[in-house]
Amino acid sequence: MRKGMNLLLAFMLTCSLTLSACGGSGGKAEPEPAGTDGDPGNIKLRIVKRGYTDVHPPADQLWMWQKYEEMSGIEVEFEELAGSAVTERKNVMLGSNDLPDAFYRIAFGTDELMKYGKQGLFVPLEDLIEQHAPNLNKLLKDNPDIRGAITMSDGHIYALPYVDFSKAFNSVRLYIHKGWLDEAGLEVPKTTEEFRQALMKVREKDSSRLGWVLESQYWTFLESFLAGSFGMGEGGAKAFGQYLYKDADGQVKTTFNDPKYKELLRYMSDLYKDGSLAQQNFTTGYDYAKWSTDGSNNLIGSFVWEGPGYIGKDAAENYVGIHALEGPNGDKVAGVLGPPAKGIFGFVITNKNKYPVETIKWIDYFYGEEGINFATFGLEGETYELVDGKPKYKDEILNYKGGVQLGAFQYVDNVYGAYYPYVEPDDDLRMAARGTTVADEIKADPAELDELAPKELWPDFVPTDDEANQTSAILTDINKYMEEMRVKFVTGKASLDTDWDNYVKTLDKMGAQRYLEIKRAQYERYTNVK
Repeated sequence: MRKGMNLLLAFMLTCSLTLSACGGSGGKAEPEPAGTDGDPGNIKLRIVKRGYTDVHPPADQLWMWQKYEEMSGIEVEFEELAGSAVTERKNVMLGSNDLPDAFYRIAFGTDELMKYGKQGLFVPLEDLIEQHAPNLNKLLKDNPDIRGAITMSDGHIYALPYVDFSKAFNSVRLYIHKGWLDEAGLEVPKTTEEFRQALMKVREKDSSRLGWVLESQYWTFLESFLAGSFGMGEGGAKAFGQYLYKDADGQVKTTFNDPKYKELLRYMSDLYKDGSLAQQNFTTGYDYAKWSTDGSNNLIGSFVWEGPGYIGKDAAENYVGIHALEGPNGDKVAGVLGPPAKGIFGFVITNKNKYPVETIKWIDYFYGEEGINFATFGLEGETYELVDGKPKYKDEILNYKGGVQLGAFQYVDNVYGAYYPYVEPDDDLRMAARGTTVADEIKADPAELDELAPKELWPDFVPTDDEANQTSAILTDINKYMEEMRVKFVTGKASLDTDWDNYVKTLDKMGAQRYLEIKRAQYERYTNVK
């Protein structure tokens, strides 16, 4: 134990990193891994976690977990589940009551957290956080929106969040081929009309060029991006994902039957008529292999994604990112920006755990500055060196054959796959470790997001059991009908002028107004969480 504490003290003295952008990340609260109140004895925890043993060492052999065992004095027996087995295995464990002490980064929906919390299988964490987790306690006090996101409708917290305060890496952008713009003598579009005209102009020169490829399961990315140009961006990405936004008068409204959504669909229909939306994506569907090949062959004009690398490393250099376009009524909001609480299922403690206090201390370390840095960068001299006061991964990581991210993943756990129970480091530190910058990574100016961000960034609202049953039934009908009608509206098989009113009436019959009532109630609960 003495050796473990010496390692921890040495790390705290040598680590000079700062997290200026992680306000509320618990940076000033001292980490308190288990054992700082005294030797915890022979504590051994069984933790089930999502595994990636195909691309990095098993947890018991990973540098980070071996080092943290020395630092904390707590031994952890990890059971790692491959992605394809997660749902089945966790259901078997819960059904048979063969539970681990904790679940680490195993996906649970709010309905599951509520169900197993009420059954007593998951331990309420709010009192443990207040009494034994100073980093988490500070994070939640400084950021009531995060507390609201992880508090269930019964008032309890059953799982810990994955938090990212970054705007640049918590949003998607519109990417457009800069070379084509230069060739046509065009500036980067600032408005929806300029974007439309640009796509038309570059295709006039070469009709084989695709203005937009509309990926099937992701095709709503374009719709989500445009929401901020048509007055429906307030509330952010997860609001729009729930068919919600807040209007200028402060009212929560649904998008799918709103006149603003009608105009958004009209704009998309215009793009379709222009030939700027790839026609085959409304018929044959999305084929990533063909899409990336088209990108490599310089045929793709524009797409929406987190970063340009999705189109391929080499082709990505051709694109420039746009955070938001100004719409026909002057609206310009980066509505595809997500809330800091990106995930709410990072860590769950079960009723089988004999050491809940030590366990919450063990995980709380990763919500404080030292733990955040340790879980992302490792230790100075072992996994990184300080260059101009910032971490830079060692050459073995930077030059790893699978890329720097997978290189770091050979040592630390919280750099691949996301939804870990911790707070992401400051953007500049993350990029400095990889030898790049935020602007280079996203091909856009990250500072613009401060001005373009919605005033409120909502999480997925937490329902009661009754609300969940009602909205599930309502959305079963609405989702199917919407999918059918928006394709018809965009492709011209239905008229926005003559068929829209009947579309709205049909949604009302399916329960659209009741859905809005429920969502407004959930919003009120969220804003009133203390």
